[in-house]
Order: sequence, then structure tokens, then C-alpha cells
Amino acid sequence: MKNTVVVVVDLGAFRAYQLERTSLNTPRLELLEEFIPANGHGRMMDQVSDQAGRYHALTGGKWSTPRGDRHNIDLEQRKRSVRQLSEHLEGVLNKPGVEVCFMAASKEINHLLLDSLPASLRGKIAKNLPADLTKLEKAELLRRFAA
Repeated sequence: MKNTVVVVVDLGAFRAYQLERTSLNTPRLELLEEFIPANGHGRMMDQVSDQAGRYHALTGGKWSTPRGDRHNIDLEQRKRSVRQLSEHLEGVLNKPGVEVCFMAASKEINHLLLDSLPASLRGKIAKNLPADLTKLEKAELLRRFAA
């Protein structure tokens, strides 16, 4: 049997499982690696000093403008998270002996992860589900990939 890895990913979690067979030839998932990005589950007010976008106006007038802008902070954090997740996925696929990968990534980042992989590693992905399966139990994961 080929050495198979099952990877489930979303912006807040990365889990890689080794697919093994028991003595009765039933599939079993063993956790290989787990990664939670630093800003995956954090709140914005814990990361910025302006109390999460509550900008103060320079003057007391009704139509005054705020002192600062958000500068696409959410977009930048998303890009960083995808980059970190992509590096972990590449590390799992580069492990010795890994021949086949089943991957499930949330719809919003699935294509970004695939595009960031080299073509040689992208060829190892046999099944790709654009769905967030990170919260499912191992038995349900096996059912989803068996279908």
C-alpha cells in the first residue's frame, strides 16, 4: 500500500494524518502533525493598539476624519496565514516516504494552497476537497475521502 497522508486545513488549523491499515485491513488515521497559526483564532483588539478600529477624530466636529486607516490588516493577516499553512503542507509532502496526499482545505484558501505548491508536490495530491473538515472526527474524515 502506498504511504498516504490526509491533510485538513483552514485559516485557523492545519492537521496532517498518516493513513494506516490495521491487521484486519481497516483504515485508521494517526495524527502526524498539527499546527495552529499564531493569529488564526486571535481577536483584532489583542493585535493592534488602537482598540480594534475605534479611531478618534482630530477635532470635535461632526464631519471630522479619523487619524488612522485600517491599511488592509485583515488581508495581510490572511496572506501570512496562507503562507504559513503552505509551508507546513510543503513540509509534510516532502517527508520521506510520502507518496499520496488527500487534502481538504476550506474553499477560500484551497486554490491558494495549490498554487503555492511546486508542480512535483502538487502531483502527489490524489484527492482534493474544497471543504472545511478540520472539526470532523477521524472516522468521518475517512468516510468523506472514501466517497
